[in-house]
Amino acid sequence: MKKIYIVILFAIVLSSACSGFSSANPGSSLDPRDTVNVPEGITGEDSIAYIENAITQSPISAADLLGLAEVHSIEDILAFYNQIELAKEYLDDADEFTVTHRDSAAMRLANRFMRMGNLVNMSGNANDKLQWAIAVKSAMDIFHKAVPSVPADSIIGEIGKVVYKFSSQTQFEMNFMCYVDAMVDYYRTIESYRQWISAAPAKLKPLVQEEYEAWHDLNKARFAFWNEVSYKQEWYSMKPMEVEGYYENLSSNRRAELEIERGIISGNTAYQQQGKTVTPAEWEKWIADHSVPEDADDLREMGIDENLPSDSIVAERVNTLKSTFSRWMAARQTIAAALPEKQGISYGNMTADIYSRLIGKLADIIPYEEEEE
Repeated sequence: MKKIYIVILFAIVLSSACSGFSSANPGSSLDPRDTVNVPEGITGEDSIAYIENAITQSPISAADLLGLAEVHSIEDILAFYNQIELAKEYLDDADEFTVTHRDSAAMRLANRFMRMGNLVNMSGNANDKLQWAIAVKSAMDIFHKAVPSVPADSIIGEIGKVVYKFSSQTQFEMNFMCYVDAMVDYYRTIESYRQWISAAPAKLKPLVQEEYEAWHDLNKARFAFWNEVSYKQEWYSMKPMEVEGYYENLSSNRRAELEIERGIISGNTAYQQQGKTVTPAEWEKWIADHSVPEDADDLREMGIDENLPSDSIVAERVNTLKSTFSRWMAARQTIAAALPEKQGISYGNMTADIYSRLIGKLADIIPYEEEEE
C-alpha cells in the first residue's frame, strides 16, 4: 500500500489542471509571470489562478501554455524518489524504482504535457489545441537537450514509459495510464492536423482549417455523447479505462484517415468507397439506439436508476452531436467541391466511409487492440 500511495501521488500531480504550484523550479528560465502582469498583493496560488484566468480569456499562445505548465509541484516527487533511504521505507524494491536522469526528464515532460493538455481541454478551442501542439514540441525539445540519446521521434513515448515504470497496476493507475495514452494519441492527431494545415495548398488552407475546427468540435461532441449518455456507468471502476480506450481509437483512426486524405488531395491516391452510404434514417436510428445507456437495465435492477442521464442531458448531447456532425460534413463537402473532379470524387468516397465507420457499419482503419488479438 505504501508503494501505491506514492504512485497515486505521482498520477495526481501529472493530471492536475495547472493548479497547486509551490515554488518555482530553479533550473528553469520560464515563469508564467512573464506573460501576465499580476496586480500587487495577489500572491501564491491566487496569482496562478489570476494568470490562468487572464490567459484563458483570450487566444492561448504556446508560450503562455509552456509558462503555465512549468514544473513546480513535481519537485517534491523527484526529491522523494531520489532519497533512496527514505524511499525504502515505502517501496520494497526501491532500487528498481529510483529515478534516473532520464526518468526525471520524462517526468518533467509528462507534467508539462498533461498540465497544458488539461488547460486547453477545459478552456481552449480548436486553435488553442494547435498552440498546445506547438508548446508540446517545445517541451520535447527541452527533454531532448536533457536526454539527447533518445531519438526525436521517440520522445513523446517517454511520457507513457515513465508512468508505467512507477505503476503498481491498481485500477486507479491503469485508468490513469489509459488517460495518458489517450492524451498522447490525441496530441499526435492534433499535430498531424497542424502539419497538414501548414502544408495544404494556399487555396485549400482556409478550407482545411475549417474542416479541422469542425472535426475538433465533433470529436468533443461525440465523446461527450458516448461518455455521458450511451455509456454512463459511474459505478463501474473500469469505465475510465474503456472510455479512454474509445477516445484513443477515435484519435488514431482520424490520423490514419488524414494520411489517406492528404494523398487524395495531392493527387497521389485514388480512393474507392468501401461501405454503403449511410442514409439519414440509419443515422437517426444509430443516435436513438445509443441514447439509452448500455447499463440502463442493470441500474434499474440495482435500484439506482437516478444515475441514468436526464432527458434534458440526452437532448442537449444529441443536438450538439447532430449540429457538429452537420458542420463537419458541410466542411468536407466544400473541400470536395474545390478539388479537381477525380480528386473530389475520391474525397467524397472517403467522407462516405468515415460516416459509415462512425455508426459502426464499416470496420475502423485501425482496429481496437482486442480485435487484433
